[in-house]
Amino acid sequence: MGAVPDVIEAAAAGLVAGCSFLSLAARNAVASLDRIIERDRSATPAPSRAVLVLNDEAIGRETMTHLLAPLGVPIILAATVAEARTALNSDRPPCAIVADYYLGAGETCAALLRTRRPCTRAVIVTGAVDTARIADIARGCGADLRDVPLTTEAQLALCDLVRSYLPESA
Repeated sequence: MGAVPDVIEAAAAGLVAGCSFLSLAARNAVASLDRIIERDRSATPAPSRAVLVLNDEAIGRETMTHLLAPLGVPIILAATVAEARTALNSDRPPCAIVADYYLGAGETCAALLRTRRPCTRAVIVTGAVDTARIADIARGCGADLRDVPLTTEAQLALCDLVRSYLPESA
């Protein structure tokens, strides 16, 4: 027989058995969605407690490494958006990003921040003069913004901000 009579027969069998065909179909659909969600959840790596520092200047990466050292978490260094994207797509992606806005070769961190996982928090640390425009971009990316040069008090506040990004355990 064709597919339509088979469906009608299955519906009749379901009604006879005391359950509606639609509720059976809904349960099957929910079970399928549950399997898809679980598969996707297991395919998405859990973030580590590492912090990604993205800065095109070596002195900027080194300074931020020293500033974040008291957090006691691994620091991943990236000089380009491509290097940062590799870290974010790894088996144990960082849970936080501290990024300079303007990078070499005309790159900015904006596209990277717009495409990061929602659980990966970010702060842009920049010394650029167009901070009002960058503040709008940071808001659009869901990132925090801090200006440099950082005073000692501002450095401690940045450390506290990044600490607040860290998961309890990973």
